[in-house]
Amino acid sequence: MLKKICSMALLVCVFLITINFTFAQKTEQYDLVVVNARIVDGTGNPWFRGAIAVKDGRIVKVGRVDSAAAKKTIDANNKIVAPGFIDVHSHVEDIYTNPNAENFVRMGVTSLITGNCGSSAINIEEFLGKIKQTPLAVNLGTLIAHGSVRARVMGLDDRAPTVEEQTKMNALVEQAMKDGALGLSTGLIYVPGTFAKTEEVVELAKISAKYGGVYASHIRDEGTDVVKSIEEAINIGEQANLPVEISHFKISSKKLWGETATTIGLVKAARQRGLTVTVDQYAYTASSTSLDVRLPNWAVAGGREEGKNGSPTRKRAKKSSRK
Repeated sequence: MLKKICSMALLVCVFLITINFTFAQKTEQYDLVVVNARIVDGTGNPWFRGAIAVKDGRIVKVGRVDSAAAKKTIDANNKIVAPGFIDVHSHVEDIYTNPNAENFVRMGVTSLITGNCGSSAINIEEFLGKIKQTPLAVNLGTLIAHGSVRARVMGLDDRAPTVEEQTKMNALVEQAMKDGALGLSTGLIYVPGTFAKTEEVVELAKISAKYGGVYASHIRDEGTDVVKSIEEAINIGEQANLPVEISHFKISSKKLWGETATTIGLVKAARQRGLTVTVDQYAYTASSTSLDVRLPNWAVAGGREEGKNGSPTRKRAKKSSRK
């Protein structure tokens, strides 16, 4: 009789342990649940209260979540929880020297687009491939930059490209797009982008369009000729048939302050015609660039050393004396 009682007790214990284990398996579905959050989901909808469940490093549920079904719970304490921000205008060609990107992560930025303003790596496959050896804390994308491509093919010459040079630039942009570039960028206020005519850029933008890319531009002038410069960017987008992103959209000339309705009007009109035009803008009143953007093209053509030779007439005289 005692043996039967002991056997029954053992069976009950095994049964209870099995139920407990099964229940734990069913309830512990998530690695992490964030509760008491004000969720902004990035779709444009108003924020809402809810929880966020994470499993194997991925968000698997948003809304009503049983916090008991998690290994770990974080109380957001009514704070806003949002997807990581995408910084579409960064200059982080040196990102692999700072792979933790803490300055961005602390601001909630988890994706970076570099290669802006006409300056980028040219070998995009190599640039993006470095992430295999040096993993980054952020996602990374890049544009292929007109200025870098032009400098590789033409140096810092202030002239139009030959047919052969244009072909070489086209090939570099095409290879970059095949290797994962997101589009073409220009810095038409900077050397050597400032030497390029619109037609040269259109040819390269067409290649970006061929691969579903965009055209992002630090326009030719943000001051007294800002209207013409915005029109040029839109014209390039229309001719090449691709989306246009105008970088750090502003009016730097005090004489034109108050004319924002005109500049924004150009963007609105282009969008009404069917062209996708967007702008980005920083949230401060100062800007940062190099002083040589204030110099005339002849002074910066050929680089700094060449610029020391003086005016075009003096440059030509010096070259003649060398012959």
